[in-house]
Amino acid sequence: MPEVPYLSIDVVFPSSVYHGTLDIHLDSFKERLLNKRYWKSGRDFGHGLYTTISIEQAKDWARSMQDKLNKGHPCVLEISVQPDRLDFQPNSRIFTGISHDWAKYIYEHRKVRVNGADPCPRHANIVIGPMADADTGKIVQDGVRLKKDSEWFLDKITRNSTNRRLDSLKLGNQIVFCMEELAPMLNISGAYVYQGRRWRYHSNREENE
Repeated sequence: MPEVPYLSIDVVFPSSVYHGTLDIHLDSFKERLLNKRYWKSGRDFGHGLYTTISIEQAKDWARSMQDKLNKGHPCVLEISVQPDRLDFQPNSRIFTGISHDWAKYIYEHRKVRVNGADPCPRHANIVIGPMADADTGKIVQDGVRLKKDSEWFLDKITRNSTNRRLDSLKLGNQIVFCMEELAPMLNISGAYVYQGRRWRYHSNREENE
């Protein structure tokens, strides 16, 4: 059987994406936005910088990080996306909605231990798709312990805390940049920092003037 060529599609990105973090990491991101040294194993789509098209979702990520670490202030990076600045065509894997393939992809990547090998024969440079809901980490642990398959995992990650099934729109969306060589297409245009019960926007352009 002849080898099927890798399909290239024209991905039209939003003008901006958002990343939830803490303000104590802001200078590090400004110095180097894509730094695989800080990318962790066992995440939905593997190693990479996780972003979203929803600023509210990024704010939730930032608040969750602050609650977990109890230091710094919640911070959301506003990142402009300019793919025409790349001198190569990145390959992308796009999940347009909930599916068994999407759940299997997450399950396989979530089961990777620290410094473990990526389950993909060739991991995409950019991965786009819905986020899993509920306590995904605990679900994965239960799945591994009980030797459950990806069909079981699909059912668990598409339900909320009251066990009600959610559709893709309510799960939210994430765009993951999985290689440092994508750096030319991304630029921090500003940051929202939560202080004094409100989010304050700091323009990166104003700081550089």
